[in-house]
Amino acid sequence: MFDTMDECLEWLYEPRDFEKKFDLSRMKKAMDVFNNPIYFKCIHIAGTKCKCSTLSYIKSALITAGYNVGTFISPFVVVFNERITFNNQYISDTDFIKYINTIKLNLLTANLELSFFEILTIAAFLYFQDMDVDYAIIETGVGGRLDSTNVIDKEVAVITNVGMDHMETLGNTIEEIAKEKLGIVRTNLITSISKELKPFVLEYCNVRNVDLTFIDNIYSLKITESSTTFKYKEFDVKLSMLGEHQAFNASLAIETLIYLRKNKGLVITNEHILTGLKKTFWPGRLEKIDDNVYVDGAHNLDGIKSLANFLDKIDKPKTVIYSCFKDKDYPQMIQTLEKHVDEIIFTEFDYPRAEKSVNLYKVSQHANKHLVKDYKDTFKLIIKDNMTVYCGSLYFISLIRQK
Repeated sequence: MFDTMDECLEWLYEPRDFEKKFDLSRMKKAMDVFNNPIYFKCIHIAGTKCKCSTLSYIKSALITAGYNVGTFISPFVVVFNERITFNNQYISDTDFIKYINTIKLNLLTANLELSFFEILTIAAFLYFQDMDVDYAIIETGVGGRLDSTNVIDKEVAVITNVGMDHMETLGNTIEEIAKEKLGIVRTNLITSISKELKPFVLEYCNVRNVDLTFIDNIYSLKITESSTTFKYKEFDVKLSMLGEHQAFNASLAIETLIYLRKNKGLVITNEHILTGLKKTFWPGRLEKIDDNVYVDGAHNLDGIKSLANFLDKIDKPKTVIYSCFKDKDYPQMIQTLEKHVDEIIFTEFDYPRAEKSVNLYKVSQHANKHLVKDYKDTFKLIIKDNMTVYCGSLYFISLIRQK
């Protein structure tokens, strides 16, 4: 049995031959082994990006209204424990070790193997059950239809958006990927999916008699270096999280909460919602870590486009410091990003999947590009009056936040 977090994580990260086989057969067996530990209401969120931000808006509003809320996310930015939370507290090391030991023992008894993410999913369910949460907000890992979280009954399904990511698993067209994410839908869906995909989503939901809500128009949007303000329906919203995409994420949260209030007995006022949205914070999402220095978790093309959109709103010189994993489509991301900045610096960090900075540098066509192999040396290059943003990988920005 395990005594420390390091021992738990070492076991969790062990390679398992079956992990790339995506289906729900193992999770369905596991739910039987653990007596179907879903005694709470679930909100299920899928999407290529913005899942965590949308989740955090919903969570904050529910907590403001007096509910106890569990959340399950991936990946993490600060510490591993943030994957599983109760209200605003990460699961403790002691509790996490307890649940991992319980799971391992039961799996051995049942002669059942689970993947890394399946084990975490079960740990979250057991924790939420013991904490007696009112609501659990569950984020998918990859896709939706065959994701291990898709064994839950849900109050509402939410899809933030669909972009080209995880193609090796989800498909090579936007419609194939959308269909996989739509696999979390049962009877209702709230989404801010792109206009291009609306006909596809409408047809999918009509055939299945799904109650469908699209995000309405957003008005009076104003973005600064410290806040995002806008109007949505009767809501006059102010956010501390930055960027046009956050207005859509917050509006998605508003529609979700309105739906639950109208259809599922949620007791929450508009004031609870507005206060919760304003208080929402999520690490690594255009987060200010120093004067004019930000980190952003943009690690796919859609995320880069959102970052670029924000940078266009800022009237000062802009520097981006970029590093990413080698399995990402970084040529397209770099090509997109460098059109919106005055300077771009390529660097690297010590991790097996990390791309070499020289390879990133070679891809760029920017007139003012630089190569700094050790990311720690980039701190000396920050120009005080420039807006500087570190981006490209959640793992990378996690390292930056620790400095």
